[in-house]
Amino acid sequence: MSFLPEFSFNFYNLWLFSSFYFVVSVGLLFIIPKYNLSKFVKTPKIKFVTTINYILYYTFLLLSIFISFKQCSLFFSIGFVVFIFGMILYIISFFYFAISEYDKPVTEKIYKFSRHPVYLSFFIIGIGISLIGASVILIIIVFLHFISTYFIMKEEEKMCLEIYGKEYETYMKKVRMII
Repeated sequence: MSFLPEFSFNFYNLWLFSSFYFVVSVGLLFIIPKYNLSKFVKTPKIKFVTTINYILYYTFLLLSIFISFKQCSLFFSIGFVVFIFGMILYIISFFYFAISEYDKPVTEKIYKFSRHPVYLSFFIIGIGISLIGASVILIIIVFLHFISTYFIMKEEEKMCLEIYGKEYETYMKKVRMII
């Protein structure tokens, strides 16, 4: 089996997986109470990194339209399990973020194990889709996306320290950034 993608368009393309991921992502935005929408603030100090992050994210989604997978391959089996695990983690972490109290940092449930489980789930989902397609190109994009996300996480933590103060600082000491 080749680890280089075969570019074509047919029923067995990764767009099925990336579309599901995209639809779930957009759909989850509708469960957020209006008072929590302001938690989704942009990090203005790093607009360039955020722009690169979005470009990599959408490049990943667009490339997955043209990369095919073979259902019976080992990459498909492993990637599918990784993808499903990432989607479950994403839904759980996003849900708890969405229903959390507005004036307190999110530190309960899944956030007891990782300060950024949503970003972690993006990474896991990306790895899963890349394995399903056995695509080295997608894996490179996922890692570049994660590197740019790291800088966004650092900036968001600075904002959380400003907003929540000592409470968030204590939380940072107890819980790892990613895993």
